[in-house]
Amino acid sequence: MNKHNTLPSGITSEDLEVSATLSDLPSLLNVLKFLKSKNLTSLLDCGCGYGGLTMYVANYLGVREVYGIDIHEKRLSKARQKGINVYKVDLNREKIPVFDERFDLVTSFGVLEHFILFDNFFNESFRVLRKGGYLLISMPNLGSYINRIALLLGFQPRDVEISHKISNQGFLPGYGGPYIGHIHSATLRAIKQVINGYGFNIIKVERSKSPYVKSRLIKFLDILFSSPSLSRRFILLAQKPMHT
Repeated sequence: MNKHNTLPSGITSEDLEVSATLSDLPSLLNVLKFLKSKNLTSLLDCGCGYGGLTMYVANYLGVREVYGIDIHEKRLSKARQKGINVYKVDLNREKIPVFDERFDLVTSFGVLEHFILFDNFFNESFRVLRKGGYLLISMPNLGSYINRIALLLGFQPRDVEISHKISNQGFLPGYGGPYIGHIHSATLRAIKQVINGYGFNIIKVERSKSPYVKSRLIKFLDILFSSPSLSRRFILLAQKPMHT
């Protein structure tokens, strides 16, 4: 275990800084346990960052071929040092430089909210997945209980930023802070419909906690509103049909 005492070895402070998913590994494990028996051999992590979470997932599932894409050179360099085959790709608009039906699993942890639109990501994910392959994503929930309260009171949802210069963008007190590039989150209903529209079948949905604001009240509300449609984040597993 590392110094944070709750995370497995291989996860660094750099990984923690860029991955909200790492703040709630138990929820992720609930989904990974389903995949563990599927004999997956190849993985592509879209937005691999420094590679700690990518390798954690790969090692847990016993995946031998591990690939990652990101837009940050420094992060790709660190990921490469961990043994990940990396590509620099902007998934807002660029294609993934691999042939069709290449991977058993495509993952994306806390990346979709940085995109202008999700179409290229889902189109490319479907293309590079083998028939029967899996897509695993985690992201903030635009329809979370906290965002519903914020909108009711006239505040801006935290994961819909409108300026990279102004930190006070009308967020709820305690939810402000530096720009993190979250410009386009989605409700669970919306993301399900888009995923289905791109040909995937949804297998499993799991609620997930958020690393932002950890007061006793918020922790209590996280438990009270634990449905994935109301939770602050969610994890979703989908599958590409065997026959397409």
